[in-house]
Amino acid sequence: MAFATVLVGLLSVFASSAAAKSGAKQGGTLRVDLFTDVDYTDPALDYLSTGWEIQYATCVKLMNYPDVNGPKGSQLTPEAATGFPKISNGGKTYDFTVNVPFTKFSNGGAVTAANFKAAFDRNADPKMQSPATAFMDDIVGADKTPVSGVRVRGKHLVITLKRAAPDFLARVAMPFFCAIPVNLARDPNGVETLPGAGPYYIAERTVNKTIVLKKNPNYKGKRPHNLAQIVYTVGNSLEAIRLRVERGESDYAAGGIPSASYAEVAQKYGVNKSQFYVRPQLGVSYLAMNNDRPIFKGNTKLRKAINFAIDRKAILAQGGYLAGKRTDQILPPGIAGFRDADIYPLKGPNLAAAKKWANGATREGKIVYYTSNTATSAAVAQILQFNLKQIGLDTEIKQFARAVQIEKEGTRGEPFDITSEGWIADYADPYDFIDVLLNGKNLQPAHNNNVAYFNSPAFNKKMNAASRLSGAARYRAYGNLDIDIMKNGAPWAARNNFNSRIFVSNKVGCFTTNPIYTVDLAALCLK
Repeated sequence: MAFATVLVGLLSVFASSAAAKSGAKQGGTLRVDLFTDVDYTDPALDYLSTGWEIQYATCVKLMNYPDVNGPKGSQLTPEAATGFPKISNGGKTYDFTVNVPFTKFSNGGAVTAANFKAAFDRNADPKMQSPATAFMDDIVGADKTPVSGVRVRGKHLVITLKRAAPDFLARVAMPFFCAIPVNLARDPNGVETLPGAGPYYIAERTVNKTIVLKKNPNYKGKRPHNLAQIVYTVGNSLEAIRLRVERGESDYAAGGIPSASYAEVAQKYGVNKSQFYVRPQLGVSYLAMNNDRPIFKGNTKLRKAINFAIDRKAILAQGGYLAGKRTDQILPPGIAGFRDADIYPLKGPNLAAAKKWANGATREGKIVYYTSNTATSAAVAQILQFNLKQIGLDTEIKQFARAVQIEKEGTRGEPFDITSEGWIADYADPYDFIDVLLNGKNLQPAHNNNVAYFNSPAFNKKMNAASRLSGAARYRAYGNLDIDIMKNGAPWAARNNFNSRIFVSNKVGCFTTNPIYTVDLAALCLK
């Protein structure tokens, strides 16, 4: 035991020395701009990609992803666990050995197996309404807290499942399950600042104004931690953010820049050369139709009509240069099981088919549409409004700050009919798209991901069956479900798959992205 501790300490020193020898400049403040705030900084509730970039820098997890560019960045590696878990009981019991000599929480607290159990128990508390519950339902006793299927035995964290789950290891690598203080408050509004055990911690937050990450003085691990602090400014316009980055007043446009600016920025700086980077993402943008609302409840005909009526080509064009590729499916290319199917028109509306399906199905004929408050979203809303008018629907557009939109649409009973959404893979498995976003068993009063409120007993049964499979049979079942749901259930009108377009200042060095978390904040440095 003592030898292992000394060895890890030596490896940590070596890693720090290696980082210094690699030329990564130490210290300085990275300035980040966000047009609209993250939803939460609490790992039990945070579910925005911009928030998960922060969690990747502040969390320590049982399993994590390495700080490297390219496909290797999506390979699971042990972090707080000393190695991969011992799996027994027919694939239902996972025994993690937890030994974390390389870090403490930023407040000095030790990181033990109990800190990981605390995360599971807190997520399971009904008061929290955590979206993590969608990823825990196969753990024994996860319907209440403390979770009986998550136990601490000395340095061991033992998790017992109801059934074997091929994707379980990838799920525990999500920020929901990172180490937290055992006494962290269970506030359904989230804790704004909390001790972190990763390279950084969230030191300050003023909602809709600032977020400050500071280097964890107790972190001695091998993950990079070059910057002294990372300071977010929230609320500047996208136009102002582009100018601030070009002038060096900000270093990273975390929420993007105006859609119309991407072509100009690409021409000015090149693509993947110095300041403008494009990375394909495992993601999909879609219009979710609220199946709890009278106009869509039990109304598959109208949901299909909208899929034929929308102009996917015009909608994607509003995203600007290199925004992505049109789609009419749930699964993105690159996810195992995906196979291309010609279900709905991608080049423009098919009004004849749309009107045929809409005939007699428009009910009261009025739609309330939720979207974010960007210029691009407003342009898309105008296109959708025109498209729906062609099949006899009047659309009322309501725009919100992104975090507000997510909170509203995730609350069951909120009076919207369609909401504009996008999803990036939490991990590369079809469960994360089909079950998490469309399985009715996951519905709860708040923090829902299934914002179509789709709850089909027949499709729920098929999803549950697919989730129990492994290997080729699993992916074949999910590929079939993707096509079946969109053809015969149509809870969404899928729009496009997308790229991550990243604009940074000329001061940013050590540029690293992760397939799951996009920009690797901990790995960045200043020139």
